[in-house]
Amino acid sequence: MFNEKYIFHGTIIDTPDPSTLRIRKQHICTVNKGKIEIIKPADSLNTVDVYRDYTIIHLSESQFICPGFVDLHCHAPQYRQVGSATEVPLLQWLDKFTFPNEARCADLSYARNLYTKLVSRLLRNGTTTVQYFATIHLEATKILADICQEKGQRAYIGKVCADRNSPDFYIETTEESVRHTEEFINYVHRMEKGRDIAEMKALIHPVVTPRFVPTCSLDLLVQLGQLAKKYDVHIQSHIAETADQVAFVHALHPDVGNGRDVAIFNQTGLLTNKAVFAHGVYLADDEVDHMIASGSAVASCPIANFLFSKGITAIERFRRKGLKVGLGTDVGGAYSSNMLPVVRAAVFGNRTMDFVSIDRSIAALPEFPEHKDPDIDFKFAFYLATLGGAHALNIDTHIGSFEIGKEFDALLVDCNKDDQAFDY
Repeated sequence: MFNEKYIFHGTIIDTPDPSTLRIRKQHICTVNKGKIEIIKPADSLNTVDVYRDYTIIHLSESQFICPGFVDLHCHAPQYRQVGSATEVPLLQWLDKFTFPNEARCADLSYARNLYTKLVSRLLRNGTTTVQYFATIHLEATKILADICQEKGQRAYIGKVCADRNSPDFYIETTEESVRHTEEFINYVHRMEKGRDIAEMKALIHPVVTPRFVPTCSLDLLVQLGQLAKKYDVHIQSHIAETADQVAFVHALHPDVGNGRDVAIFNQTGLLTNKAVFAHGVYLADDEVDHMIASGSAVASCPIANFLFSKGITAIERFRRKGLKVGLGTDVGGAYSSNMLPVVRAAVFGNRTMDFVSIDRSIAALPEFPEHKDPDIDFKFAFYLATLGGAHALNIDTHIGSFEIGKEFDALLVDCNKDDQAFDY
């Protein structure tokens, strides 16, 4: 499709800002070499017929186009355990279930089969851009990049780094972690759709990926920060996710910014304008200010936050302060690879802020306060899953909404299909 010319005639839907669901009925959108040339009302069929060398696609009354979803946080090797084993706290969950499961990707046949199914499913779900955590295995991570390139998904992929507090069967030395990360960066940049060849049209991007502070020594974090700067690449990790994780970080590094994630990432050169950190449930206001100053972003994962963090990301509060925020499925800490349940969960999570602190320990419940206007509604949540996620990755001038000059990163949705990939 990239080198062809198209005209889409029908309904175009996007969210140019958090409060606006823009519905443009009976419009035409012309696409040339993957870029949007024109969006305007279709006054008559003659307007469309001017473009005789374009393929015209007439949308029915039940069809519309909308931006592809942006999933900012997806653990690719956890797809097989999605939504299971959530009965224990995060750190136990990692040791008992997740580390053994991720270690299976040392088997390249297993990894290829798993990753092929995941990427295919995400595209089926309408997710056109994903930021992936892979595993510590270099070759398996290359396979994930190859699959994303083959299937045409825009992917930000990180080989996970961990040199401590991990089981013997799933750990690296500091030297191995740094060397393999650099090799992966160069591998991706040399891919057909990587930066060295495709330049601004690159689809596949390497991401420096320390799993989180507890599994990465300060020496490793410093060297990863240096790699990110050397190659000008993206960064991802977890930040202020759960109470046990926050306490563990404090116990490990009490003298570095009072043992807080933000201070440690800042000191090691990982708090940059290309960094996206998952969760941020337990961020303090001054830490948010530091993140804003650095240009970094938060990937809110509302489903996993309910299950493991027992809290929510204060999305609207953070955005009002100026922090970039998008959404992530957090496969497999959450139960779905689909962004639509995440969009719904963002709305539900926001509602809990009205009543979560009420004391329900007595029989006579206090009166609920009058409900304020919601900060996050379906329009806001859809924005977070599209243009908000693109903003977090610094690609909002390229995708996330339909504007002249942007890439046509889009879904064609038919509400009357028998096998549609969404619920009403």
